Amino acid sequence: MLLGLTLRNFTIIDDISVSFGPGLNIITGETGAGKSVIIDALGIILGGKASVEDIKTGKDEAHLEALFEIEPDSGIAAALEAAGVDVSGGELLVKRVIPRKGRPRSFVNGGIATLRMVEDAASGLVDIFGQHEHQALLREENHLKVVDEAGGLGGAAAGEKELFRKYRSLESEITKLSEGEKTLAQREDFLRFQCSEIDDALLQEGEDDELEDEKKKLLNSERLLSAAEGAYSKIYESEGSILGALTRISTDLGDASRIDPSLAAPAEAVENAIIQLEDAAANLRDYVSGLEFPEGRLEVVEDRLQEISTLKRKYGDTIEEILGKRRELGAELGRTANFEEELSRLRAESASVRNELDAQARELSAKRKDAASRLVKTVEKELREVGIKSARFSMSFAEKPVSEDGVDSAAFMFSANPDEELKPLVKVASGGELSRIMLVLREAASRSGDGSVVIFDEADSGVGGAVAETVGKKIHALSRRTQVICITHLPQVAKFADSHLAVTKSVEGGKTRVVISALGRDERVRELARMIGGINITRKTLDAAHEMLGG
Repeated sequence: MLLGLTLRNFTIIDDISVSFGPGLNIITGETGAGKSVIIDALGIILGGKASVEDIKTGKDEAHLEALFEIEPDSGIAAALEAAGVDVSGGELLVKRVIPRKGRPRSFVNGGIATLRMVEDAASGLVDIFGQHEHQALLREENHLKVVDEAGGLGGAAAGEKELFRKYRSLESEITKLSEGEKTLAQREDFLRFQCSEIDDALLQEGEDDELEDEKKKLLNSERLLSAAEGAYSKIYESEGSILGALTRISTDLGDASRIDPSLAAPAEAVENAIIQLEDAAANLRDYVSGLEFPEGRLEVVEDRLQEISTLKRKYGDTIEEILGKRRELGAELGRTANFEEELSRLRAESASVRNELDAQARELSAKRKDAASRLVKTVEKELREVGIKSARFSMSFAEKPVSEDGVDSAAFMFSANPDEELKPLVKVASGGELSRIMLVLREAASRSGDGSVVIFDEADSGVGGAVAETVGKKIHALSRRTQVICITHLPQVAKFADSHLAVTKSVEGGKTRVVISALGRDERVRELARMIGGINITRKTLDAAHEMLGG
């Protein structure tokens, strides 16, 4: 169910929010007041073409929002979940932003979405019908959908579509593998070369850092040796060594501290320094004795670093990344080794899915023909009730190669006169006939309870009198099963409203202002009186309006 629309800076609209309720929502207003703008906005929100021409003059961008209530266990909820839209909260918010510069942006439940995602999410949510040939039900590709709805075959049709997409995906994989078979051997050889190149290097994590440290030492060998030997000599070996001087100082302070205990602390500090220097001297001696700079080692280290650098340029910035790449290459090599096995498996799976697809398509086709037969009888009967007395209605089926729609190609056929042959509906029906046919078809299709919102944009055009009354009753009957929003100029239709909205347009200070108001009882009476008699509302038209609403 559509809960509400919010439109800002859209065509002639500044900022409006309109709420809709269950049942029949009627929208009325004088010609040109902006009624159809609301429907146009909804079409754009749900994936229709957007243009900078839709932005109100003087504004930078238009904002359009539609809020839907989604029944958790409905077919629509299942379809939305399949399209990747989370509706567990029971609501769906679809937003469209149209800027003057840049591309329009779409959002679904607060997250940015592609137009395809919006179209998938909107599919089945809303059916919009007008009085012209672009109506959805007049397009032959939608005729099967009507039959599926009327016959309660939506689940079977969805299963067929999903199975076909699975089959097509398998065939695509097979084609991709088959096309790659010619180059597979070359690819396998190349993968083996890459793996061997990395394996032969015998890389160790952290090896490059260690080699860089060693290279630095080799380049500064003389400096390191000189520093270590010089320090050792000055601390321990040379005449006048630091340790010798400190030993004498320690002895003197030790003797003096026995006379003056206050010298004990300095004496202890000197003793500790001697211990630390002895440790340092031992470490320096060991460092010098262990310091080796083999001839040619620098060249070996530099060659190894160059080898690692070459591998880094090919496979990764670090040794860790190179080893990770090796694992990836090994996995791909394993897959190529199993190529024939994988191709055989895919072909077998594809054949199995195709057999299942063909069987389901035949079964669905038979059910569709049964449903179409029942639909035709219902439509012919109800067309007579809405004033097309000699109507003949049928559905033509033809077989086609299996697709996501099954094996059926179908079209509605119509004749308004007994002496005329049945022809495609779109080619023979008049504007007034089209509106009534669309209503009858929509009512018949809605009996499966798909839960979509049905919108009639002046689809009752071209009828009047007793027929208008019948049309109004049928729209009202339809609204008992699903939410209906109807723009109408007929009081015979408007009187059935559960919620009546009036659209008015005015010019204030040189600016156009559109207002949408929910009407109470007295306001409905005056609006119906206007629809009956025009601008000049009389006692007679008011009385007629009162009578229409039940006195």
